[in-house]
Amino acid sequence: MPCGGFFPATGQHSVGEKVRLDMNGSWEHVEVDSVLGVSSISGGVCEYQKRCEQFKASLGLNDCYFNKDHDMCYCDDCHSERGDDLYYTRGDPPKEYALPIGWCRFALDIPKRAKDLDVFNKWHVAFHGTTKEAVESILQHGDLLMPGDELMNGHTLGERDGHIKPENAPEGFDKKQLFLSPSIRYSGRDVYALRSVYKDTLTGITYNAKIAFQVCINPGKYNVGAETIDALEQIDSAFSNDEIEWFTKKRGCVIMYRLLIKLF
Repeated sequence: MPCGGFFPATGQHSVGEKVRLDMNGSWEHVEVDSVLGVSSISGGVCEYQKRCEQFKASLGLNDCYFNKDHDMCYCDDCHSERGDDLYYTRGDPPKEYALPIGWCRFALDIPKRAKDLDVFNKWHVAFHGTTKEAVESILQHGDLLMPGDELMNGHTLGERDGHIKPENAPEGFDKKQLFLSPSIRYSGRDVYALRSVYKDTLTGITYNAKIAFQVCINPGKYNVGAETIDALEQIDSAFSNDEIEWFTKKRGCVIMYRLLIKLF
């Protein structure tokens, strides 16, 4: 298959989803309009994406971590214009995940092992909420961090308030794990993606900001459990609250490939 070509959808992909090898030899997944059959990566940039780009710039993250060719906005208008579905499947065996509607994605430069492991065909997709203070250290480490890990800035990553209360935790449950979800509606909750205040210097408007990572995770290397934030309602209509949280103690079974930002 020549560089830049699309791999046809297989039984492991839902209609409208393909994987391609870009001109730099990196694997990248794109959602494809199921009617028109065209890439949802658009040359235009909407106002919401511009605001998210400004917030990203305010974080002072090194451009070396990113691949701007695959940035994409998932605001309601952009999502509707592309005609994407709300949910897709990925991996072997296939597993459903939700598109991060309402967020803007900034594609990360994919590590070489992602190609070797064929993660965009064989692994599942999940999300991991994080904080503004931790995102740079996570990128510098090259991997998601667990509670108790020491950040590159010298701080220690603590447990999140409101997550797995003692009265709800199974006996002997180890909270020093990576926690993820196939739905950004769960990983994007305040318990995981702690909101921060951001003032747009160009307009003077103040926003709440959230940050998350979209990742590929190795099937069979994680456990599936119920929500642990005392949700009073079904969090995502496509996923039971009894199976919406994924967790693992195994390092190296997750590959980050997108930084997600939400302003509201």
